[in-house]
Amino acid sequence: MSKSKTRGGMTAATVIKIILLILAVIIILAAAVFGAYYLSNGFGGRYATFATTINGKLMLSSGSVNLPRGSEIKIFSFSDYSLKVTAAEPEQDFELNIGGEPCYYSELASEDMTAGFTFSEADGAITVDYGSLNEILSAALGEEVTASEEADGELFTLVITSGKSELDLSFALSDGAYNITVEPDHIII
Repeated sequence: MSKSKTRGGMTAATVIKIILLILAVIIILAAAVFGAYYLSNGFGGRYATFATTINGKLMLSSGSVNLPRGSEIKIFSFSDYSLKVTAAEPEQDFELNIGGEPCYYSELASEDMTAGFTFSEADGAITVDYGSLNEILSAALGEEVTASEEADGELFTLVITSGKSELDLSFALSDGAYNITVEPDHIII
């Protein structure tokens, strides 16, 4: 039996091997591009393309954060980023008086409250500062606001956006000091 040869002197088996090798390379390249697309969020994937530290604590996913006055935020990103503060849905609703009109805080949920906060940037870090709840709401809404009672819990969300990635960090107003009450009969000296 003789082997079947094409004009160039290659056998049919060799041509098939070359075609299969080219197809394998194309499949591997397609998988690499798909993996980069899926994992990088730069193409709309699910993983963040930036990292944030708040007072030295690394934040890679959305959640709750301790953000007292004077907190230092560092953002490590390959693209531009933006900061925004929105009103969060309160755990326990309370009444406000906005320009003489009563309303509930929950009605403000997702409203932009950035104007009530001060962000200053120096040495690659952003420092956040803010006043009382009434001062924040008055500055953000452009009208005199008074809360009917002492509000508690995570009332705001810091939204950090870089490219297509977004980090939502809920926080409560705090000056960094904690009030600890100990009953006198439980103190051991």
